[in-house]
Amino acid sequence: MLDKKLFSAYLRQQRQLAMPDFVLSEKIITLEQNKSAKINRSVVKPAEKAPSVTNAKAPGSASRLKSLRPVAQLIPQKPTTSKKTAVAFEPDPALLLMPKREALKEMLFKGCNKCHLCGTRKKYVFGSGNAEASIMVIGEAPGAEEDEQGLPFVGEAGAMLTKMLNAIGLNRKDDVFISNVLKCRPPENRNPETSEILACMPVLLTQISIIKPKAILLLGRIAAHAVLGSADSIAKLRSKVHDYNGIPSMVVYHPAALLRSAEYKKPAWEDLQKFQALLESLGIHGTAEK
Repeated sequence: MLDKKLFSAYLRQQRQLAMPDFVLSEKIITLEQNKSAKINRSVVKPAEKAPSVTNAKAPGSASRLKSLRPVAQLIPQKPTTSKKTAVAFEPDPALLLMPKREALKEMLFKGCNKCHLCGTRKKYVFGSGNAEASIMVIGEAPGAEEDEQGLPFVGEAGAMLTKMLNAIGLNRKDDVFISNVLKCRPPENRNPETSEILACMPVLLTQISIIKPKAILLLGRIAAHAVLGSADSIAKLRSKVHDYNGIPSMVVYHPAALLRSAEYKKPAWEDLQKFQALLESLGIHGTAEK
């Protein structure tokens, strides 16, 4: 079938070479485009009195011919764009069919050796708390004492977290499940590296998928960035409700930050009160005595 756009471009090229037009019919010319986008044209027979293409030599045609683009390039092509498709995380479906506690126990026994931190850790700090809890508390990474005991938030920061939760009527053993973005301690308690976070996130996301919390409390900037996928400062992230896959989530200052800087205690308390109001609106009530 005759491609009219290609044919028009062909005629324009011939005129640039000072060559005469041809009397054409579909029987004489057939333009095809093969898989490699090359155009194959059949031999064109000129009309009577018209010189053949091979014999026609217009002045300066050779030099002009070198500067001309192929016919296929004379027709504007639509730009092609590559679409990046985000791959949604899917946990092991077998774990989701198991009772929550049993699924978490299986994950704990399986452990993780996906990054170099498994070679420097003492204990794999998986998490602790109630597998049936409606609230998940997520921190950054284990410290020295957590690495020794294999439990999250057992040092000074852990004692501060216990006080923070008790202040809004939550018992850390019964009302929440506590975990970290990283399950292994980074050397010298340095900030987690991006590669470490990426390697460890499937474990945390599987924990969330199993527990199915109704609310999430994120402790500090790194936990907020990893879970919410945001690069905003904690000053912008705190004091508001975020959505993580349909789960309302809030960001507060890390307990360790409260130990270092007393100035963060007041805004942290304000944020905890807002988190408590969120829990009450969701029908979640703690068991700790205030």
